[in-house]
Amino acid sequence: MAYDEISKPITVTEANKLIKETLNESFYQIMIVGEISGYRPSSTGHWYFDLKDKDSSLSCAVFRTMQYGMPRIQNGDLVIATGRIDLYEKTGKLSFIITRMVRKGDGELQALIEKRKQYYQSLGWFDIERKKTLPTEIKKLGVVTSPTGAAIQDILNITKRRAPSLDIIIFPCAVQGEGAAMTIASRIRQANNFDACDVLIVGRGGGSQEDLACFSEDAVIEAIFESSIPVISAVGHEIDYPISDHVADLRAPTPSAAAELVTQTIYTRKERLELINKDFALSFNKILQNAKDKLINISELNSIIEKKFLLASSRVPDAHSLSEALKRRTETAAIALAMAEESIETSMHSTLENRKRSVQSADSDIQRLIEDRVTETKSKLKDLKKDAKQAIEGRFTLSSMAVASLKKETEALSPLAILERGYAVVTDKNGKILKSAKSVKPGDEVITRLHKGEFISTVKEYK
Repeated sequence: MAYDEISKPITVTEANKLIKETLNESFYQIMIVGEISGYRPSSTGHWYFDLKDKDSSLSCAVFRTMQYGMPRIQNGDLVIATGRIDLYEKTGKLSFIITRMVRKGDGELQALIEKRKQYYQSLGWFDIERKKTLPTEIKKLGVVTSPTGAAIQDILNITKRRAPSLDIIIFPCAVQGEGAAMTIASRIRQANNFDACDVLIVGRGGGSQEDLACFSEDAVIEAIFESSIPVISAVGHEIDYPISDHVADLRAPTPSAAAELVTQTIYTRKERLELINKDFALSFNKILQNAKDKLINISELNSIIEKKFLLASSRVPDAHSLSEALKRRTETAAIALAMAEESIETSMHSTLENRKRSVQSADSDIQRLIEDRVTETKSKLKDLKKDAKQAIEGRFTLSSMAVASLKKETEALSPLAILERGYAVVTDKNGKILKSAKSVKPGDEVITRLHKGEFISTVKEYK
């Protein structure tokens, strides 16, 4: 509906809606030149400011999603903004919604840089095939930048933390303004003439397109291309792409990122060495603990063996003591036998005398009978003496054999005697005694203890 066709009054809402539709149709894509005034970024990330000239001003808004690629602005900047005129229906306020914005003069500079970029690209200077790779061993790093800028501080901080052994040579130069390109190119060539470093970082921190323009000038581009030292271009922020980024052997989005690229190999080796040291310490502590455990097990085994030996020794009398006891018992028996012989002989003699006195009148037959009886008695006494002696000697022999048997049993009970006879005690690596071949498997380590010493072996097979 056109405003001249309205035949009745309309509401404010309807009027604002009609104005909004008209503006959107008529002012959808326009370009406005003006100076930024009253710049006020919001907490949500949107930009609000006024564009003004000497006679008028216009409220503007740049939403956060549209800011990518736009210059960093401040009050007083002269810009060319592209967008649409819009009306906020609730308040009736007009705003210029900006979708693209460059500083006035940047357009001509950008066109010049783009033309120069196409020229060097046509020469093949940007081709991947001609780019040099960074050396795996970087001992000296050269940095072409301002000695007082934030870029050099970022590089020094990162290299100190990640690769403190890296030597850094600073080639100071101006990084913006008139003559900056010539000093940058001169420093690049100086580093090459003296073969001063393994890698060269050329760059600076962020800035406007005009500030970064020196890194797109012919002198810098040619010096980077001719460099025999691999060059990393680290200019501005991640969104900035001067021509040095394309001609260099490697592009880093920021000076800090360039420092991380250079120190990556050293940092990785440092981390790997720390990991190896940690693993070695853990392995050594484990081996040490296992050795301590084995020593404790061996000490406990020795203690058990000694206790058993002492217990067995206490139960079996000493062979010398037993021999002395048997000797004493033999002597006692011999004395008793002698006394018995004497007593018997005395008794018999007394009886004989009595009979002699009583039978003196007996005839010769009785005398012969008595003599025969005496002879018989003596013979029996002799036999009795002989039997007693044999009995005592037999008892002594049996006792001696018993002592020898007990001694052999005692020695047989001693684990040390078993080892001395050529036997061995086999344990696993934890000190556990192995009683069956099935207790191990090929590849296991076993410890064999002999009478003197021990050795460690690896199981190949078992039957």
